[in-house]
Amino acid sequence: ARWRWRRAAAGMRPDAWLLRRPAPLALARRLSTHVRLPPMLVATHNMMDGIHLGSLLRVYTALAQRERPAFVGALCLQENHSGHAAQVAAALGPPHRAHVSPGAPRLALVYDSARVSFQAETVVQLPRLSVVPLWQRLYTSSTPEQKVGVVYRLEVDAGATGGPPRPLVVSNFHLDSAGTNAHRAQQLRAVHAAHRAEALALGGPGAPAPGVLCGDTNCFSFHRPLAGRALRRMLRPLQTDLGMRDVGAASDWPTHYFARADEPKVGQRIAVLFGTLGVDFPCRYDVVCTSLPVVSQGQEHVAGSDHDLVWAAVRVDGGWPPGGDAEGGWPSGGHTEGTEQGAGGAKASAE
Repeated sequence: ARWRWRRAAAGMRPDAWLLRRPAPLALARRLSTHVRLPPMLVATHNMMDGIHLGSLLRVYTALAQRERPAFVGALCLQENHSGHAAQVAAALGPPHRAHVSPGAPRLALVYDSARVSFQAETVVQLPRLSVVPLWQRLYTSSTPEQKVGVVYRLEVDAGATGGPPRPLVVSNFHLDSAGTNAHRAQQLRAVHAAHRAEALALGGPGAPAPGVLCGDTNCFSFHRPLAGRALRRMLRPLQTDLGMRDVGAASDWPTHYFARADEPKVGQRIAVLFGTLGVDFPCRYDVVCTSLPVVSQGQEHVAGSDHDLVWAAVRVDGGWPPGGDAEGGWPSGGHTEGTEQGAGGAKASAE
């Protein structure tokens, strides 16, 4: 009656609103063009053997809650210990799952199984040092360690957007802390080659499937600008070959601090001691590189590890290649240009 009165007062037929109402099917079609899959969170973190696992779990859950409606598509963990990744998945809550390969037990993947399905993996043997320099034995093994990377093949559910699942290739790695940056670059090339082969197998020649490559590079120099240049050289082939963007390149914040290396080795204990005196050599070790459109990105301060957590929210529905969608990204929760401090970390809007 109220609707009829208002239309009568405006000189309209009382039933005019009924005549102009779109048919339900037409309305559904119109709305379907605006349905989008929420952003997907991809992140990397070195857990420092989970010595302070409780504090790590609080950081992971706070990030997931703060960035909703984004869902956890791939949380790549390094220095995983038995059961730790499962505890991360449990803390994030159902339907999160953890995957740990028998061939790479120190690397783990945690993901939202309601949105992402695990398909397959490839364990990559990385080039191995012939000998560990004497001075580096203060903080790492005295015998060369066989490092590995893992390339995961995933599918992201299209959800309400319809259509088939989206293929996604995710690589997780932890390069040697021993040796030189040249040695670590050689190890990353092995991960790159395996990732590229999987992406081309899924996407076809000239059109690799979208992907994420993330982990701990251990790219170090006592002079931070030198470390930054070495890291850029290390990651450049990912951009030229796979169209991947290093999401932390613009801010270039350090992600590793020796002063927080609360571990039993003599070298770490010396580093912590110097850290109390204000002496440290922070560098950007941890990277997230992706060929997907980036909505937002950030870094979480993690007091329970010598590494910060690095993350990005990416779009997996449309917008491929990056920048090809005129509609823009998913609303970013009021992010502003530049950076802002979030709960426990720093956040930046996509460029």
